[in-house]
Amino acid sequence: SAEHVMATWGPSSAVKDLPIISHGEGCYLYDVDGNRYLDWTCQAICTNLGYDVPVAVMDSVSKQMGRLPMVYGGLGNTEIRVRLSALLSELLPADINGFLFPCSGAEANEAAIRIARRFTGRSKIINQYRSYHGGTTNALAAT
Repeated sequence: SAEHVMATWGPSSAVKDLPIISHGEGCYLYDVDGNRYLDWTCQAICTNLGYDVPVAVMDSVSKQMGRLPMVYGGLGNTEIRVRLSALLSELLPADINGFLFPCSGAEANEAAIRIARRFTGRSKIINQYRSYHGGTTNALAAT
C-alpha cells in the first residue's frame, strides 16, 4: 500500500498508514484486524444505501447490468432513464420536470456550472478553497 497506492487528492504520504478495509455493515467499515469505523463519508461519496444493500436493489442492479450496464446520455436514451424521469416529474413540484443524468461527478459539476451561468447570466462561480471538483474544463477551473 505505502509503495504503490497514491492518494486521489492531496499528499500520498497521508495514505501510507491507512487501515486495510475488509468489509462493511450498515454505516460501519471493518479493517483486517477487526477494528470498526463509522464511515462519515458513505452518504456524501457513493454508498448512499450503506454497506448492507437490500436484496431487491442488488437484484435490480444485477438485472440492469446484465441487460445494459451504461449508455452515455449524449449517445442515446434508455427505457429506465425515461421511466425514472417520468416518475420524478410526478413526484416533484410542477416546474421541476426535466432531469439530467451525468456519468460522473465532474460531468455533474460541469452541468451545474453551465446551468448556473445560463440562469444567472453571470460567469463567476463560488467554490470551496482546495477542494476537488473533477477533471473537465470548468470543474478543473473550479478546483
